[in-house]
Amino acid sequence: MKKAVILILALSCLSMGMKAKKALPILGIAHVAFQVSSLEQSRAFYTAFYGFEFAFAAYEDKEAWYLKINDDQFVKLVSMPDGTNDNRLVEVAFQVSDIETTIDMLKERGLNPTPVEKKPDGTLATVIVDPNGHNLIFVEYTASSKQTLARGKHLGSRRVSDRLLHVGLTIRDEQAANALYKDALGFQEIWRGSREDGGPDAWVNMQMPGDRGDYVEYILVNDMKLSRRQMGTMHHMCLLTDNIRKAHGDMLFNALPDLERYEPLIARNNRWVCNVHDLDGTRCELMESKEAVKK
Repeated sequence: MKKAVILILALSCLSMGMKAKKALPILGIAHVAFQVSSLEQSRAFYTAFYGFEFAFAAYEDKEAWYLKINDDQFVKLVSMPDGTNDNRLVEVAFQVSDIETTIDMLKERGLNPTPVEKKPDGTLATVIVDPNGHNLIFVEYTASSKQTLARGKHLGSRRVSDRLLHVGLTIRDEQAANALYKDALGFQEIWRGSREDGGPDAWVNMQMPGDRGDYVEYILVNDMKLSRRQMGTMHHMCLLTDNIRKAHGDMLFNALPDLERYEPLIARNNRWVCNVHDLDGTRCELMESKEAVKK
């Protein structure tokens, strides 16, 4: 009898632990939003070089245009005709399967998400702000959302990538960031690296729940004073490709200038990458899916 009671208590504790670690219903990155000084010129840039087609517009505080990467992922361009800020990153959105469950779980973990709101694009959304001031939006695509209505459409044959793999965020306090992303949201570290052998950590990749494998990349800046150019480089999106040379060649064919700074190179994570900045200085990183050098 005593053993049975002990077993029941052990299973109960295990169940409580599993419940506490239940994953948020995150599916992956929904979109990343950047300020642009001209919607028309930026649309032409992203369509010409990356092959991303215009999917729809939405009007919140500012006019925003959504360019389609795949049926679930978009680049959101937010109009700032009077000039963009030094920090052009507006928000990172995570797609969830159930917004109400997401809000309940965020509250259970000590966070303060905004009440569920139906956005102009038809999604149901809630917002939190991370310790570094980045807006994180959790969105559920509904039957009438513009994302759902655009399924199977605007999937350009000229796309150099059909996968948004990660978004880079500046992080001044890694411990505070981990309290949110790791402890509360359930992200897991999958890689960290430095700018030189033996140097201090510069990047940490934090993979979110869900089957896609999308992640957020910490850019560890500590007390650095960042310039406009540095912010545009650090706050970036990364697109995945199976063949970096083909993707780069396609971009050259699409009129990307044949300059040395656009040439593919092997990054610190042992992947071929190609970096291109948009008209307002925001970086897009193309990264090959396989290792450059087999270990």
